[in-house]
Amino acid sequence: MIVNRRLIIFLIISFLAGAITYLSLDNLYLALGVMAIYIIAGITLFAPSLDKYDIKVKKFHECYHFINNFVIALSIKKSIKGAIESAVNSMPPDFIELFEGLENMYDDDKLQYFSSYFPFYVYRLFLQIIFLWEEDGGDILQMSKYLISEVRSVEEYITKADNLSRHKYVEIAILWGFCAVIVIVLRFALKDFYSLIKEQILFNAAIVLLMLFILASIYLLIKRGTYLSIKGGDENEKNI
Repeated sequence: MIVNRRLIIFLIISFLAGAITYLSLDNLYLALGVMAIYIIAGITLFAPSLDKYDIKVKKFHECYHFINNFVIALSIKKSIKGAIESAVNSMPPDFIELFEGLENMYDDDKLQYFSSYFPFYVYRLFLQIIFLWEEDGGDILQMSKYLISEVRSVEEYITKADNLSRHKYVEIAILWGFCAVIVIVLRFALKDFYSLIKEQILFNAAIVLLMLFILASIYLLIKRGTYLSIKGGDENEKNI
């Protein structure tokens, strides 16, 4: 559903870019060229960044819920096996399917295996606390106090960053929308002037460059809006 909605948005933006170019220049070929560039950029640049962001956010949300549910269940059941089962039952179907494929593993190995699914520092800290609890015992809720605080802090950071990104997307859309309206209004308000310059190569190049500049600003906005500084990652990344 999200992918289809995103594709529709890309197509609408591409169509609008092509339409604005055509209204400004009366040149169908340049309009189709601009629209094609927007579509290609949407598929090759924007979509991968947004998809990676969605996966990152989804996995941390799942990590957040798994750790919380596991710690609470462990404090009640005093059993790693029981805590795993309780935590997994609250997870999405794809995670449950992953868990079911680990039925031949020991419980500790299952938890260790999940670190490849949750490549975050907080999950590694979670493992250290659980293994320490297994060796020395103690009050798991007290032992996990800092961990839970850290996980909630990152969860709040993601929520705030996501809301800020959405606001910036709206702001940039309004800004460039006004610019497009101005270009179109001038096109029809100054018909005689436009009839003189629309065939000029410099004017055509300026309009195309304007549309490409808008595309570049969208790319930079998405790149910045999909960046999340979450401690963790694979061997080649400090932040996922």
